[in-house]
Amino acid sequence: MRATALNLSAATAAGLLVWSLPVATSAAAPKGPAPRTVKVQGKLDGLTARCPAGYHASGGGFEVPGYEMEQAVTASRPTADGTGWVVSASSVNPALLHQLEVVQDRQDALDKVMGDKTATDAQRQAAQKALDEAQKTAWDMPQRAALTGTAYAVCTK
Repeated sequence: MRATALNLSAATAAGLLVWSLPVATSAAAPKGPAPRTVKVQGKLDGLTARCPAGYHASGGGFEVPGYEMEQAVTASRPTADGTGWVVSASSVNPALLHQLEVVQDRQDALDKVMGDKTATDAQRQAAQKALDEAQKTAWDMPQRAALTGTAYAVCTK
């Protein structure tokens, strides 16, 4: 667990963060139109929920369904111009996890052929080459992948 990232660990992790709506000081209902919530779904790699024209983001957040290993939210904040909410979140790349299993399989195959007294040098070299290729593929893969989820913006006039 990294101290610099928000780790998510529930079946559904949701957050509505940074509410900056004014607190009512009287029993009267607030004046003006009610806030609107805008949501957009997709890869959380800078996904932005934009407010309608004439509105600004007074809050926002995200939802990530399911659970992926080592989820980290790296941004959940208003856009620079204040008209939306931007979210970035990632997890360990599932394709990399699969490739690491392939590497382990190739290592097991190499160990087996190296221990086999009847194996030929060509078989040992082929097993080593297969392991080297699997390791190179894993090395070249990105460690993290964007999560798929929903970004929200709470919009007020």
